[in-house]
Amino acid sequence: MKTLILTLLALSSVICLAQPPAPVFEVASVRLAVSTISLGPPIQRTSNSLAIHGLSLRDCIQTAWQLPDSQVAGPGWLSDVRLEIAAKASGEVDEKKLNLMLRTLLADRLGVRTHVEKRETSAYVLTVTKSGPKFSESASDGPSALKNAPGGKKNFEHFGMAEFAVLLTRMLDKPVTDATGLKGHYDFQLDLAPYAPVPNADGSRGTPPDPVTMMITALQDELGLKVEARKETVDFLVVDHAEKTPTDN
Repeated sequence: MKTLILTLLALSSVICLAQPPAPVFEVASVRLAVSTISLGPPIQRTSNSLAIHGLSLRDCIQTAWQLPDSQVAGPGWLSDVRLEIAAKASGEVDEKKLNLMLRTLLADRLGVRTHVEKRETSAYVLTVTKSGPKFSESASDGPSALKNAPGGKKNFEHFGMAEFAVLLTRMLDKPVTDATGLKGHYDFQLDLAPYAPVPNADGSRGTPPDPVTMMITALQDELGLKVEARKETVDFLVVDHAEKTPTDN
């Protein structure tokens, strides 16, 4: 028995040693933001760089882990610390790896330490309506892409439903679980314009509809996908530690 335990411990050590190192940026600057006013988007990505302007530390954590606010638990002051980040990778990387690099950067410069735990919370489940989906599988292979179309429409290309549920999680700010049973990759278009308020006779638009309600209605009408609220046990990211001031660059 002792020999077996020692063998298992040795194998565990080998596995740990074989794990690839966390991806890092080649160069990076992390500073406290002087102003929260930005002339451009708060997050700007290229094939080898990431720039963040005036986002809170909490928003940066959400971006790095690609989670909605409702799935991040931590001290309230995380929303008060605003950051300016300029980082560059050594070569071309995709968005997923940029986010992993951001995690490493937040850990190195702001001491961000986290753990994941299961919690019951309000969530959504994505299913197919009785009439079935109103879209078809992609005719060709390719990476998933979300593109703007004329009139404010959104074109989704090569999307799997599990991946679409992750995107909806960020849009609806609640966890979304894929229960559609659809296993392929699909092309479809979403148009929220028909669900915007119609102008009144005097030209005013009145009270705008709830954006979550607009999205849920559009998904059912246009795509044949149903979003239902229920209690679910999901992963929460818990921020155990963070510093209010980044270390020297």
